[in-house]
Amino acid sequence: MNKTYTYKAFISYSHKDKAFASWLQRGIENYTIPRALREKYPHLPRDLKRSVFRDEEELSGANALTPVLENALKASENLIVICSADAVKSSWVEQEILFFKEMHQNSHIISVIKEGEAKEVLPKVLVEDGNEPLAIDASGGRKKALMKVIATLLGIQFSDVWEREKRERKKRAVFFGLILSVMLLLGVYTYVQYAAIASNSELEQINKQISGIEYRLKRSKLSQDEVYKLGERLKVLRDTKKLKVDTLKWFGLLHTSVSKKAKKLYDKEGVDAALALLESSESVAQDEGYAKKNMLRAKLYTEKQDYDEAMRFYEKALVVDDSYENVYDYALFLMQEKQMKRARELLEKLKDYDLTPEHRANVLNRLGIAYRNLKRYDEAQEAYEEALTLRKKLAQNNPERYNLDLAWTYNNLGVLYKKLNALEEAKSMHFKAFELRKALAEKDSEKYTFYVTCSMHNLGELYGSLKQTDKAKKYFEEAIKIRRKLLPQNPKKYLPALATTLNDLAKLYADTKKPAKARVLYEEALKYRETLAKENPQAYSAALKETQKALDTLTRGAK
Repeated sequence: MNKTYTYKAFISYSHKDKAFASWLQRGIENYTIPRALREKYPHLPRDLKRSVFRDEEELSGANALTPVLENALKASENLIVICSADAVKSSWVEQEILFFKEMHQNSHIISVIKEGEAKEVLPKVLVEDGNEPLAIDASGGRKKALMKVIATLLGIQFSDVWEREKRERKKRAVFFGLILSVMLLLGVYTYVQYAAIASNSELEQINKQISGIEYRLKRSKLSQDEVYKLGERLKVLRDTKKLKVDTLKWFGLLHTSVSKKAKKLYDKEGVDAALALLESSESVAQDEGYAKKNMLRAKLYTEKQDYDEAMRFYEKALVVDDSYENVYDYALFLMQEKQMKRARELLEKLKDYDLTPEHRANVLNRLGIAYRNLKRYDEAQEAYEEALTLRKKLAQNNPERYNLDLAWTYNNLGVLYKKLNALEEAKSMHFKAFELRKALAEKDSEKYTFYVTCSMHNLGELYGSLKQTDKAKKYFEEAIKIRRKLLPQNPKKYLPALATTLNDLAKLYADTKKPAKARVLYEEALKYRETLAKENPQAYSAALKETQKALDTLTRGAK
């Protein structure tokens, strides 16, 4: 029977190599094993969190290994020795190697060369019996060395781990290549401006570009293709701005000298430079700023679109500070990334917190969405209804602030009731959302009109299910009319919604034996969905096939 170890590895090092040892430990423990590797090697765990023992105490005052270190060495499957000129001189590194060899008949020792030639930096006790251990040279490139260590610890081929890393780099290169292509299509001016954003110029520059594109969309006569491309660009800018504002918020919460230097690098050189500095600075889980630092890292990795890394640092932050703000922030991130199970776990945890009515309503409303996506409809209904009770009270005292939130909960309940075939209850909820949104739009048309069209579309769907065709057409047609007017303001946001309503109204006409009207609407919806699917096949291919199939069916029926 194979022995079960507490640790995958014990890191032995001279304390002059502490920073390097810390980097290696973080690299190992932060590595999430890809699904493809776990499928190929079923014995692999999901990650290597808390799998490495690294002593952080200075040993110079002791004459022998402490019981803590001896127990950790016994409980470690592998010994990693950081090899350097300082390690050769360290009696403690020597003692740890000798003790490990004594406790492990089939010693698994990995030597990692921090710098220098192997013959000069390998401790003598590693080679005195003529069996030189596996040596991994990190002096020529840390990333590759880290992947070799991980592959060795996991007992798998290095090529499997390294090829995955290369594929991820290739994906990032393709992504930035696509961005560059979009910029070239938009002209030299836009390209130059985007380059400034990519290097983290100030938000002022982003705001100027947003204003410029908004002006062109409103005042210029543009083709549909031009409108869509500008809309794509506008979406990139707005998303970049939102991410940057969020990142800057966390920079503002940190007041260390390292974070201030990282902020300057972020402004001047970009995300990668800031991350490199933050990664090089050590902190321990008890530090007050540990959670904030990791929340900041999560935001920076989100800007890089490296969502696995972002998740890793969110999790690290929550180990130390699982406050409402941190947990809720992470839950929203997970929901955006369609990680509903983990988001649900976090939101359920927040239910037990002592929250304000506003925060509790936020948690319950999001929890309802998570339950609905996981097809746990009874729990979704319970969460929504509790959120509704809280938001009604909040809106009664401060309607200007809370009526939009209240409308969203009515809307969500309407969607759920329709899914449960409780159509009359769904209609009641959607009408309440509709009335609240109309009142908001009367005060601020630009901000709230699109939400009004969402209620119109929902009512159109609902009346269609109730076989009240005239009412369904009325709401669909009004939604289409308004969405066509909104389209130039933000094509990226409004085009999918317009295409959906066109498609649903076309289906209604087809079902009521009006094929000519159905065809016109299907063709317009098809044109828009072709544009969307070309830009984002994963998101819109299914919708495109749906419209194409409906149009083909209509054509065959006319023959």
